Amino acid sequence: MIALPLILSIAAFLSLGLSTDAHHRRRFGACPSGERRRALRSVGWLGLGAAVVPAILASGWVFGPILWVAAIMAGAAVAFLVLNLVPDPRSRA
Repeated sequence: MIALPLILSIAAFLSLGLSTDAHHRRRFGACPSGERRRALRSVGWLGLGAAVVPAILASGWVFGPILWVAAIMAGAAVAFLVLNLVPDPRSRA
């Protein structure tokens, strides 16, 4: 149950990152349409909000918010590293 907030946070930050032109173009070859951009942002924010529930269920009302903030920080770090340092598999020739 402790891993679920981290997984949700990573997915949320990847979604938020892919809603930007630069990261989306790097991964998919084109800028996202307006509808896709809104969908990616919505999924990202909903994922960050949804990560609160398993964090509180896993650690209670006292330490749950602390777990949630830690999961968000770790998720942001993982998403940053993946989006900026992992090469696009299509670019390998």
